[in-house]
Amino acid sequence: MWKRRLAWAAWLVAAAVLWLFENNAATLTLLLASILLPTVSILSAKRRAARVRMTLAVPPRCAKGNALHASLAVEPLGVFSRTAGRAVCENRLTNERAETAFSFSPRLSGRSALTLAVGTAHCGTLRLAAEAWTEDLFGIGRFSAGSCDGEFATVEPELFLPSVLLTENTTVISDSERYSQTKPGSDPSETFAIREYRPGDPIRQIHWKLSQKTDALMLRELGLPVVNQTLLVFRNLLSEREGVPPEAADAMAEVFLSVSRALVNGGYAHTAAFAEAGRFLLTEVQNDVDFRAMEERFLTLAWEADDGALSRLLAETPYAHVAVVSAAPPPDAESFCRGNRVTLLTASPAAETAGAVTIPFSDAGYREELHFIEL
Repeated sequence: MWKRRLAWAAWLVAAAVLWLFENNAATLTLLLASILLPTVSILSAKRRAARVRMTLAVPPRCAKGNALHASLAVEPLGVFSRTAGRAVCENRLTNERAETAFSFSPRLSGRSALTLAVGTAHCGTLRLAAEAWTEDLFGIGRFSAGSCDGEFATVEPELFLPSVLLTENTTVISDSERYSQTKPGSDPSETFAIREYRPGDPIRQIHWKLSQKTDALMLRELGLPVVNQTLLVFRNLLSEREGVPPEAADAMAEVFLSVSRALVNGGYAHTAAFAEAGRFLLTEVQNDVDFRAMEERFLTLAWEADDGALSRLLAETPYAHVAVVSAAPPPDAESFCRGNRVTLLTASPAAETAGAVTIPFSDAGYREELHFIEL
C-alpha cells in the first residue's frame, strides 16, 4: 500500500508542475481531480468501515474428505470503496493452518455473500475466523472493518471396527467398592442376581436355602468389581525431537477412537486419557453416551509440551492394561511397565521397547485385530 501512496504523491507533484507551467483549465481540472477523487474515496472507505457488518455461517459437522462450505456475508457495500479481508482456518488436532483472501466489488447498496470451500483431509475440530477491511478505489487507505468470532465445525473421523481381545491380568490386584450393574463376575462377596439354575452352571453357586423354599434350583450370580483395568492413552505430547505431520495425527486420532469404540461395543468399561491444558484428563467410558461425549471433547485437542505428565499419571494410578497411541515410541516408555500389560500403537514402525508390544499403524493386519498381550 505504501507504494501506491508514493505513486499518488508523485502523480500530484507531476500534476502540480504541469499546472504551473501550462496554467489552463485542463491542467487545473486534472490537479483538482487528482486530489479530490482519491480523498473522497478514502473518506468513504473510512466511513464505510464503521458500518460494515460481517456474518460467517459454518455447518456444525462434516464427513472427512468432503468439502466444508461456509458462507460469508458482508453488508452494506459502497460504490466509492471496496471491502476485502482474510479468512483463516485452523485444525488444532493436526496443527494445520490455512488462509485465503476475499474481496467484494463496489456496489451501490445491499448485501453480498460468498462461499468458502474448506478441504477436510483430516479429522478434528476446525476453527474458522475472518477479518475484513475497507479500502478506497485507488488502494491508498485501508481501515479495519472488524472481524468474526471463530466458528467451529467438527470433521468426523473415519472409524473402523477392530476386534479387541482383552485377557485377564492376575498380576495387578485392585480392590473396588463399586460393582457392575450390567454384568456378573466372580466376586463371592457381592450378589449380582438370583436366577434359576441352568445346565452347565457351577454347582457351588447354587443358593440352597432359596432353592428349598421355591422347590427349584436357584443360582446366585456373583458380582463383578469395577476396578481400574484398562487405560487408553492418546499421547498428544510434543518434545524437541518430535514432529507430528498431519497424516500421523489424523491416523492417531482414528486409531484411538476406534479402539475406544471397540471396547465399548465389547462391554469393556475403560478410561480414556489425553493431555489438555497442561495435564492429563481422565474420562470414564462405559457406554455409547460416554463415548460420544469423550469424542466431542477429544476432537478439540491441541498438542501439549511433554513434561513427563504421562509417566506421573501411570505412577499414581495402576492399571492392568495400558494402551498408548503415539506418533513414535516415547523415550520413557519403559517407565509405563509397572507389572501391567503395555501396548504401544505407533504411527510408524519402530524399534522394540523393553516391556512393551509395539503395533505400527502401517501394518495392514492391524485394522483386523488388536491384542492386549501379557508381557
